[in-house]
Parts: sequence; structure tokens; C-alpha cells
Amino acid sequence: MAAMMGIKAAQESLGVYENKSAEEITISKKLGVYPTTAMISTADFKAIVEYYGAEAPKELAPQNLKENPYPLLNFAAKKLFIEGIQSPKTSLVAINEERSELFIADGTTNQLFVKVQNDELYTLPQTASPAVDFIRKEPNVFNFISIGSIAPSDLSQGALYEMDLNSDGWNQVLGQLPRPVFGIWEDLEKDGKADFLLCNYGHHGGNLAIYPDGNLTSAPIQLGGAGARKLEVVDLNHDGKLDIVALFCQGNERISVFYNQGNGLFEAEQILLRFSPVMGSSYFELNDLNGDGELDLLVSNGDNWDYSSVAKPYHGFRIYENKGKGIFEEAWFYPQYGAAKAMALDFDKDGDLDFATIAFYDELENPKYQFLLFENVGNMIFQPKYIPEAALGKWMTMDVGDLDGDGDKDIVLGSYLHTTIEFTNLVIQGINELPSVLILENRQSN
Repeated sequence: MAAMMGIKAAQESLGVYENKSAEEITISKKLGVYPTTAMISTADFKAIVEYYGAEAPKELAPQNLKENPYPLLNFAAKKLFIEGIQSPKTSLVAINEERSELFIADGTTNQLFVKVQNDELYTLPQTASPAVDFIRKEPNVFNFISIGSIAPSDLSQGALYEMDLNSDGWNQVLGQLPRPVFGIWEDLEKDGKADFLLCNYGHHGGNLAIYPDGNLTSAPIQLGGAGARKLEVVDLNHDGKLDIVALFCQGNERISVFYNQGNGLFEAEQILLRFSPVMGSSYFELNDLNGDGELDLLVSNGDNWDYSSVAKPYHGFRIYENKGKGIFEEAWFYPQYGAAKAMALDFDKDGDLDFATIAFYDELENPKYQFLLFENVGNMIFQPKYIPEAALGKWMTMDVGDLDGDGDKDIVLGSYLHTTIEFTNLVIQGINELPSVLILENRQSN
């Protein structure tokens, strides 16, 4: 905090520019991350430190009691190993339902693979950095996003690739992007021309970028700011125009809406939900989870990788019920350390939405609970269910979709072992072969 408030002694003692390239230092200075003039007196800063020292608890309370998960039935777990990969760093799993294919990216080699329906695995061309998102553009035409740097960085090294599955290889169509992580094609103006929307997560910089009519050579419209993680395009205020709802992480954690005014214009950002910087917001989806016809927010809070990696009782999965007029109220919470992602699906085909979740950022007391499937039993009651094979990895990526073409939704998990300790801990538990991917085949309809 002292360094970011411009206190020079703190900047020097912390070495804020150590191990950074000249290019990144220039970017950091341009963004004003570490001011050259103190924004607060030394005496005032000392008083703040003393206040926190006196008032802050020595440790956080444990999580509240929660319902124990039940065994998940009617799913078969299939382990997928990739030859030559002993300690997986799976940065992407993505189901292509059109061709019953599974795309997989390895974050160490930047290699992409595709598993086809007969379980054969094919190698695709490498990306310049780890691939983190797979985007459907039109039938058999897709985009991949490569992030540039998994670790926090202000360098713009990310890229967007385009692939036509009926031809060989792909082309890079955008470069020098600030840690892009999510994209979508959507016709915002309903003029028959799809626009491209991109979340540039960045570090201290970043934005939500819109390329009108999909013109990737044009200067994009930029909204929001750093930490743009995920977006959805919906008519939130029921005025007939498609609005943008977006999650921003980093220090200024929030879910915001940009209301569409038409003609490529958007109202100023309106914040729907604001979170503390230590909430670790990581993902969201908009779905009608209570059957009232309004879109509710399903939110994951649990990123615990950076500055304060202690177990936080407020991390977990939440549902914020849509009360109308842009008002969302918390209606359900399941505590889960390291909550990383939640995705809705009707796994049992009973007409309501269930959801699948993964947790990543900590050593869970019960590693088999790193993946949970919550069954919707009505009245905002969701029963957690587990599968023992979830203890075989550290799941940072997940996708849902009909992978085997049988009409129901399957679930795919990708394992990412960030450190040697994580690898060693799994080996100590007796796991000798570490799968890159775990495929949960839905046998509900069999």
C-alpha cells in the first residue's frame, strides 16, 4: 500500500521495478501504478498501519458449516493422459458440440490438442503463449485466445487466432493484447453483422474491448478497465437492446452493466455488485436459477493466488437473485475455499438448472470435493454431489457440453499444477499418473 501511495522508501525497499523489463517499467510508469510524489504523509500512513495492527483479527474465522456432498451417480470418470506431460498445466478445455470434439491446451508447451469422438488425440499448431479461451464464430470457424502471460504482467503479449476446421492451420488475427482471457461474437445492434467483444484482463491496465461489425483492424471501443474477466450479452432492462454485463477482478472487483443506447453507444458503467478486493472474484454466469423468468447471477469468489493466500471463510459460490431494475440480492451461498468457476447445466434433464463447480487455489481438506455438482431440488435448494476421481488433479479449467453426442451434458475438467509442491502433494497421496483432463460422461439417459 505504501508503495502504491507514492512513498518512495517503500518503493525502494520492495524493489517494485526489480525483475521487470524496460518495456514493462515504462508501461507501469505510464499507468501511474507507483506515483513519484507521496499521496499521503508518513505520519498518516503510520497511523493507518497502527490501526490495522490493533484492530485486525490474528486469524480469520473458519468457514461456516455446510452440507456434506453426496456421491454423484450416473457419471463415468475417464482420465485423459497426454504423452510426455508428467505434471499437467492444462490452460484450456473446450467442448465443440458440432463435431463432438474436445480441445485441450497445455500451458507449458503452448501446444493445442484435439480429442475426436473415437478418443484419438491429434496435435494442432502451437500458440505463442498458453491458450485460455475457445470461441465459436460460425459453423466450423473458431477463435482461440492466447493470454501472453499466466502470471501478472503489464506486457501486451496476448493474441487472437482464427481456425477454419475445414482447412489446415490457422491465422493470428490480433496481437499485442494485454492478457486477454475471454471473447464472444455477438450482434449487438441486430444489424446482421456480428461484433467481437474481448476481455483484456491485463494487470494494472486492461479493458473490455468491442470491435464493431467484427472489424479487427479498427480501433476498439474500450469500456471498464483492468481485470476484465468475463462478459455476457443480454437485454437486462428489457428495452429490446442487447446490454453488456461484465465481471472485473483485480483490486476493483465488481459486476457491472453497460446499457446499450444503440448506434454503437453505451451508457456509463453501472455497478450491479461490488466486492472487497480480497473476495477473489473469478467467474460468473447469468441464468434463471429460481424459475421466475429473470436472469440471476451465479458467482464464484475464491482466487487466492496472490498477496494474501490464507483460507478465507467468505470464499465460495453465490447466487444473487434478480429483483429487477438492476438490483441483485444474495439468495444462496456455499462456502468453498478456492472457488474458481461455476457453470450451469441441466444434467438430469428435469427442466431446471443445476451447476458444476471447481475449486483450485488451496490445499482442500477433502481434495475429492474440488469438483462438485449442485443439483437443483427447488426453492433455491442445491444439493452438492462429488465424484472420487476429482482428487486426481488440481482443476483450474472446466467446460460443459454434449461431448459424446448422446443428447445430455457432459463435464470436462483440466488439471493445472502451478508449483512443484502441488505435484509432490499429489504423488505423496499415491497418485502416480496425473491426468491432464478428467472427462465426466453423463450416463443419465442410458
